Amino acid sequence: MNRGRQMTLTKTKRGADDPGLDERLRDGVEAAFRSLEAELLGDGPLGSHWINVAGLSLPQQAWLVHALHLLTRNPADYQRAPAVARLVGHARRYTAEPGGDAFEREVLAVSGWTEAVFPATLTLPEPADLSVEPADHAWISAEVDRRLAAAPEGFLDPIAAADLGAVVQAGLRAEFPGNRYEGPLYDGYDLSSRVRDSVELPDGPAARAAYLAMLGGDPAVLDADADLAGRVGRLITRDVSHGPGREVCVPAADRALLTHAFLHVLVHPGFRARAGWLEEDLVTLFTAEYGDGVPPAEGPAVTLLEELGSDRLKVAIFFGRTEFLGV
Repeated sequence: MNRGRQMTLTKTKRGADDPGLDERLRDGVEAAFRSLEAELLGDGPLGSHWINVAGLSLPQQAWLVHALHLLTRNPADYQRAPAVARLVGHARRYTAEPGGDAFEREVLAVSGWTEAVFPATLTLPEPADLSVEPADHAWISAEVDRRLAAAPEGFLDPIAAADLGAVVQAGLRAEFPGNRYEGPLYDGYDLSSRVRDSVELPDGPAARAAYLAMLGGDPAVLDADADLAGRVGRLITRDVSHGPGREVCVPAADRALLTHAFLHVLVHPGFRARAGWLEEDLVTLFTAEYGDGVPPAEGPAVTLLEELGSDRLKVAIFFGRTEFLGV
């Protein structure tokens, strides 16, 4: 598996050492902001955002000026008016200081530049020939046993989980390329406060059926195999959660488990609606890249990685652009 961060978007000269930014700041922050805003938006009916920017703290204003300056140096076809508005709103909760790759990723993601521009650098593949037939009973039973054997024992330490959750989220903010401006990395989501023990997950027929479907099996087999249904029920309380909700459930404070659970939260709803049967495999794949997990040895994700490359997979699952999977 290629563990390199392939999705390199841009490299620019950054920070206050840039003569262009120094020149803009010579007459103060307001003048610098208004000049950058005008350069990005041009002459139009929209009023200036300065009335909102004036209420920001000086560090927040400085971050915003650097962010807008970065956008002026990355010309591309994206919607500039909402981009500026999003950056103004985001300035109160920015996470990366100007001058590094994490700052570039944050600005380009929050503005919508990444989501609009990066897919345009990729070519669409031919339609994929992927089977969506449910896995057979024997495979499902063996997979449930494998997961039960690998599940950690004991109970979740909530303090350790909160601390690790903060580390996982910060790490993905700093290096994860598949972020969208409306996603949990930048909309104020706090993973450290959303971690729950997997024993709290509901264990009923609907939950067991959903879990079996996530594994790629036909939930109908649970009606004919009470022993398998019971093992699935136990596994639900010892595995990470895979639902669309924003709380994550893990059985232990483990980096790979928390990364896996959080990546599920980051999956684009459009991907889940159109190609959700691929979600578990692809999340497992990227957990190995970003959370020290074990990559899948076989399955659809391995095949797609070999045929399409990591960038197309990230654009599909995290931006919802499933056409880059050929589906």
